[in-house]
Amino acid sequence: MLSRFMSGSLRNLEREYNCTVRLLDDSEYTCTIQRDAKGQYLFDLICHHLNLLEKDYFGIRYVDPDKQRHWLGFTKCIAKQMKSQPPFTMCLRVKFYPPDPAALKEEITRCL
Repeated sequence: MLSRFMSGSLRNLEREYNCTVRLLDDSEYTCTIQRDAKGQYLFDLICHHLNLLEKDYFGIRYVDPDKQRHWLGFTKCIAKQMKSQPPFTMCLRVKFYPPDPAALKEEITRCL
């Protein structure tokens, strides 16, 4: 029985992963996510941390080992999207720019 656990990869045995997200002001937000956490869960954690209500303009981007940039899918499992080993490092980025930034309701959204 023990040999079965020893032969499996360590990654499959871990239930939680450390995750660092670089924010727009170059500060970092570090958290622990469950192995099966979806992208939406991480995005909601970041938005709650920033008190960001107008979320539609932002997304989370990561770079794979081949230096290709990808947007994190909110409906998919984070661990399955990441091609690198934990701990995961990602960036909060502006995904869409509004045509009239003055029309945004929240001050924090305009600043970001």
